[in-house]
Amino acid sequence: MNVIILDEHQPEDGRLARHITYLLRHTGDVFRLHFSLFAPTLKPGRFSLYGEKGYRIKPPFSTMRLANVLCFNTMYLFPSLFSPRIQKALEALDVDPAAPTVLHVHDPGLLRVAMMMKRDHLRDAQIVYDRHEFFEVFYKKTRLPVPTIHRMYEILARDSIDGVVHASLGGNSGLGSLFPRAASTQVPNYPLADIYDEACIQEKARSFGSDSSMNLLYIGSLNPHDRDIGLLLKVASEVLGQIPKTTCFIGGPSYGNDAELERMMLPLQEQYGERFRFHQGYVARDTTQRLTERSHVGFLFVKPETTYWITSSPNKLFESLRCGAIPVVRASVESSEEISGCSLLFDRYTPEEEIVTKTRELLSDPERCRGMMEHALSISPNFTFEAVGPRYLTLYTQLLNDRPPVR
Repeated sequence: MNVIILDEHQPEDGRLARHITYLLRHTGDVFRLHFSLFAPTLKPGRFSLYGEKGYRIKPPFSTMRLANVLCFNTMYLFPSLFSPRIQKALEALDVDPAAPTVLHVHDPGLLRVAMMMKRDHLRDAQIVYDRHEFFEVFYKKTRLPVPTIHRMYEILARDSIDGVVHASLGGNSGLGSLFPRAASTQVPNYPLADIYDEACIQEKARSFGSDSSMNLLYIGSLNPHDRDIGLLLKVASEVLGQIPKTTCFIGGPSYGNDAELERMMLPLQEQYGERFRFHQGYVARDTTQRLTERSHVGFLFVKPETTYWITSSPNKLFESLRCGAIPVVRASVESSEEISGCSLLFDRYTPEEEIVTKTRELLSDPERCRGMMEHALSISPNFTFEAVGPRYLTLYTQLLNDRPPVR
């Protein structure tokens, strides 16, 4: 069985890394076509990050992001424009067109590219769509859906999708109606268990006490439209001001809000110096992992007024558990009952002052913190990728065994 992965994510995206690594351990050839929309300066052609056979298709404008987005979206709508590049990539990777093949699409814009590949290059392939997030956005007052470009790509390809992998079920029992002819499964954003420095994590928890330093961490989207950066900074300011042996690290892409983000961060940088560390832009995967292994608290605050308030399985929450860090979360998350004993979980309309106060009170109690860190480690095996990764292979096998004969 060949699995050909199509994506336009950052090259080291966590879900892609877990998916590719798991497949390499448990199946045959794994290929990757990476459309480098968000990393346009990377070298095109053959590459490999985890042992996969990869080929990078570069956008035409090396540094002009808006031009690249417009150009790639035009090509997604007319995928035959990609056909010569796809053929070149398949030949360079030595893909056997006669082998049973899964085209596994990680971005909705690439669904029509996969349809073209099946039509022109790999007629016996099955198309699987990995739905990382929800694209159903609703007006607050009427609750009527607002079409987004990503949702339109899903609609255009809906009848050609053979299987869907949901990262989250979103508390929505009607997902089947979105892709009515597709088989489906759920693979939550759990971490691979064996890629972390276990000795570092265990020592962090074992040695934690009243005199220990404490690391607070948030790495992820800093888009102010759905991430509550203001609340994050309120909590950081309170903890840094009241608990001397604390350091806070915040990092991630701002999605065009650079100047505003820098303005928000500046007061804490000036007041606390090295105790408040801010990295603007994409943080490399190995750096994120190293910081999480050494963190004691992991934050995730979603804005209550966002149209994207859905039940999710955020990878940073489960990575915190794996590393023995206490999740402090305002979001709707799956498995909330199971993780409530080692987390601070707040609902959509919990007052900000309550969140700030309860976080400060927790971090002022080293014995309670240590107990929650140990609890996080004890339940983390329940939330690892090894427990859910087999669902990929089960879906592939089902689709390849049930596929109709090629005409």
